Amino acid sequence: MANITVIGAGGVYNAEYFFVKSLRSLGNSVQFVDQYEGVSRKFLTRFLSTRFRPYRLVLSNLPINRRRFERVDLILVFKGELLTGDTLSRLSELNTYLFYTDTYKFPILLKNRLHYFRGIITTTERVEPYIRMNASKVITLRWACDPHFHRPISSAKLYDVSFVGTFYPNRWKTMRKLKVKPHVFGSLWFLKVGHHHPPVYGEDYVSVINSTKVNLNIHHPVDLTADSPNMRTFEVAGSGGFLLTERMDCLGKLFRRIETYSGVEELNEKIEYYLRDDKEREEIALGLREDCLERHTYLHRAQELMRLV
Repeated sequence: MANITVIGAGGVYNAEYFFVKSLRSLGNSVQFVDQYEGVSRKFLTRFLSTRFRPYRLVLSNLPINRRRFERVDLILVFKGELLTGDTLSRLSELNTYLFYTDTYKFPILLKNRLHYFRGIITTTERVEPYIRMNASKVITLRWACDPHFHRPISSAKLYDVSFVGTFYPNRWKTMRKLKVKPHVFGSLWFLKVGHHHPPVYGEDYVSVINSTKVNLNIHHPVDLTADSPNMRTFEVAGSGGFLLTERMDCLGKLFRRIETYSGVEELNEKIEYYLRDDKEREEIALGLREDCLERHTYLHRAQELMRLV
């Protein structure tokens, strides 16, 4: 088994958490390094470091960029938004891979940086943009679920339609045209739509999925371009929820049956149909859960990762 260092954002129930857990369950020794150690205003720092190149000049003072990294079998950098060029140069001498969780978003974290890594791990099969940015190797790993956490629970159906996620303009534009008012759980919703609720995490998130008849998914436009289903796709499916998501070419390969839409008119029609047909809705949800258990858990992804790096 391998000695692995994971560099990412500390927290529970994010990608780093699930991959560290799964890599350890395979018998690997995994050290987690929080790149946000010593950062007091984490949201602001994350926001500025991913969008404004001049701000990145101040990152050299952070503890993560003064740290010395030991030689191990594998170093996984999740996104790496706080790492400076000097730090990446030191990491390039080791077996370091970038796990980039945002497909093509935040180009300042990709341009002129990919050559520092032995390869990039991404959630899309459309890898040409990374190759054009001098990635030496590209590995595709789709998102997944943790079946012990993302699981069916006994719950009354409190919401006809719900959406969990941050505000994006395209999400607001879609949901304001729905005939059934959605229950929206998330942050930064300056423009309100439907019934608004605070963000939900952890067990509360799983509870909302299980308390909803139709779990709506609306991707960031970049994910649609990348043909890359987001984490929520697999989390709702793993939790035994009924999911209605945008049409993507890859979904038919990932799930035996998943309900999709293209445009608001079709979305409204399918919401109306599945709110009436409890039996079919529940059958589809059960099938999604079975698909996840068979091939879309984080343990599956950790096994793929160790085979490919």
